[in-house]
Amino acid sequence: MRSSNYRHSNYNRTRENSRVNTRANSRVNRRPAKKAKKVSKLGSLAVTAFVVIAAVIIPGITLIQNVEAVTNVKNNVFAIGGSKVFSEVIAKSDKTDEEIQISTTAPTEKATEKATEAPKETQAETEVTAPKTKALLASAKVDSSYSPKHISLSSYDRAKLERLVMGEAGGLGYNGAALVAQTIRDTMAFENNNSIDYIISSYQYEGSTQGEATSTVKDAVSYIFDEDGYAVQHRLLYFYASDMIYSGWHESQQYIASCGSEKFFDKWN
Repeated sequence: MRSSNYRHSNYNRTRENSRVNTRANSRVNRRPAKKAKKVSKLGSLAVTAFVVIAAVIIPGITLIQNVEAVTNVKNNVFAIGGSKVFSEVIAKSDKTDEEIQISTTAPTEKATEKATEAPKETQAETEVTAPKTKALLASAKVDSSYSPKHISLSSYDRAKLERLVMGEAGGLGYNGAALVAQTIRDTMAFENNNSIDYIISSYQYEGSTQGEATSTVKDAVSYIFDEDGYAVQHRLLYFYASDMIYSGWHESQQYIASCGSEKFFDKWN
């Protein structure tokens, strides 16, 4: 009997101890769970509060910026004046600051481009309408009605004419060669004859035609005959070398210009 009671009592005590231990363990395990729940609740409250604050503050800031932008534009419009312009600004008040700045500065940039282009157009018109003269030299007499007649030359006449100009004015440079070439051209027009042999014979030219013409002389002949240019704005028919002889007959004609010692004349009308 003792042994059975002993076992039974030990069994009861063991059950009692296990119950106590189980309750103790359950209490220990329950406390951290409660703390975790409290932390989770606090985190949820913090997130909710942040969302509420953001929802209130951010739209307010955006609204303030938009109001400031519209206010600035309105002030600018009032400074310029005009109800029509002001109504257009109100209709476009939902634009951002950058868009408003672009729309308000665009006309100014276009106006600046037009202002910079205007002088170029004026300059081009001036260059086109500016009077141009073909006269190479100033002269004692100027005939505003003088218009050179175009004279066509054969290959033979051109080659011999260039050599004649070389013989008469080879040392006078481009202007001197142009004066002699103009005298020959005006004489051909006056005589209505473009034969260089006829001019040499009729007007007693004494310049040599044996030497080859330089490029300067050829250019002067081309300017007079091909481009219808003139050394002076007056008809020329005669010339002579005043340093070699004195010609009373030449001096009795209408004096026009000089180049070096060569003097050039036209006949009196």
